[in-house]
Amino acid sequence: MKSNRVRRFTGPMAALAVSLVLGATHARAAEEGWSGELNLAFAAQTGTKDTTSGTLDAKTTRTWENDVVAIRFRGDYGTSREKDGGTSTADTTQDSQAFFVDWKHHIHERFFWDTKTEASRDNTQDRELRASLSMGPGYRFWQAEEASKRHFDTNTGIGYRYEIYDGNTGAGAAANGDTDQFVDLVVGFEYKNLFFGDRMEWSHTGVAFVPANDFAAYLLRTEVIIGLPLTESWSFRTSFLAEYTADVAARVNKTKTVTSIGLGYTF
Repeated sequence: MKSNRVRRFTGPMAALAVSLVLGATHARAAEEGWSGELNLAFAAQTGTKDTTSGTLDAKTTRTWENDVVAIRFRGDYGTSREKDGGTSTADTTQDSQAFFVDWKHHIHERFFWDTKTEASRDNTQDRELRASLSMGPGYRFWQAEEASKRHFDTNTGIGYRYEIYDGNTGAGAAANGDTDQFVDLVVGFEYKNLFFGDRMEWSHTGVAFVPANDFAAYLLRTEVIIGLPLTESWSFRTSFLAEYTADVAARVNKTKTVTSIGLGYTF
């Protein structure tokens, strides 16, 4: 059983993040340079177990002549209950929220300075908080027409990562938890393209965090998103997220994967 502190943290963080992302999107959507995305996925299954899961992914982007700022919130939640007449307690299979801010300042058509921040938690991994900041140079190896949807970027940099785990005891981090701090070497990429006569949007991102003070505690994350436009605003969307945390021997799982299929709306 998780601590009350964890449960109290979930709702406010999710509500604040969604309010910031959607509020900024609606307030600024009419202004030149702003765009927004809202993606929802939900699944339910009955059998020997009743399972439900859902994903909310919201993003707003502001583009200037030399700068691009992207604000994103992603939340995943799922439960599973034994088929025994409804008397058993549901097990939480996914419960995570993440808030990202990415700022790219283009120094040249190819070169840019990249700054990324993250605030996230994952209840099923007993992680109460991950806060990170990284910055460094990037280079655009390739771009085509509609450069925002057709490009291949790479970036490197130095970052700081702070993590709190509850110690896998349920007592909360304050009572018996693990606190880690890392100075990371960060390497990442972003590939976007359109295929089949612009009928499929492909996005693939990846990032590696390698701590200078603890090589064994590296973190790898990759995400693939495929969008199939249905109308000018609506699309069929599927995504696959994988994250590998090398040093979690006393915690839950090193590898986390989330696959979602749903609808996306852009404005």
